[in-house]
Amino acid sequence: MKIRLPGIFKRRKRREDDDPRVRVTRDISPSDFVLVNDQSYIYREKVLPQASTVEFWEGSGLVNFLANSPFLKSEILDVGCGSGEIDIILAGKGFTVTGIDISPYAINMAQALAEKYPHCRDRVRFVAGDMESISFERRFSSAIISHTFEHVINPDRVMENVIRFLEPGSHILVAVPNKKAWRDRTHLRYYTERSMKKFLSRYSDSPIVDVDNHERMIFASAKTRS
Repeated sequence: MKIRLPGIFKRRKRREDDDPRVRVTRDISPSDFVLVNDQSYIYREKVLPQASTVEFWEGSGLVNFLANSPFLKSEILDVGCGSGEIDIILAGKGFTVTGIDISPYAINMAQALAEKYPHCRDRVRFVAGDMESISFERRFSSAIISHTFEHVINPDRVMENVIRFLEPGSHILVAVPNKKAWRDRTHLRYYTERSMKKFLSRYSDSPIVDVDNHERMIFASAKTRS
């Protein structure tokens, strides 16, 4: 005899996945890694176009954390700057920002967006490149690494190269998703308050790490050793 299950127990139809990005693994090739990052911004433009606007980010917890930090100094290196909205906001507040991202597509978006803000575009520039290997001819007074460490293949190598281009005793401001609060196929790792503090302690004597449960983010600052 067949038993009819109540409607609440019926198997749900699998939702079609239209995300074009492959699931990232730690052995991904450098060229595929760039491709996935390009695809991330193409996909975001499709499913969340408002995230490519300055207005979307202006009232965010991330901007509040960065703009109100006493550790953010005038000459900023932003690692993993993406499509540049945060840097344009900071430039509008008087900071000078150099943003780097491995995605040429994102950098093109950032440069096009900056053209719409002539009052601050002289204080912001964007560079396509890999922070593990890029070189700068100058030093910066602070750095931002936001929504980046969960993606990159070698976070230690990124951190070491960032420190190379900072003045001694500068601060690095970090933001990552809290634990598995944000599931994403391009995330290679997840951080807790404890694991982020352990990571930053390799490069700083007194990192400050806080969890913002509303934003589902971990915000941290680390002063580099002199």
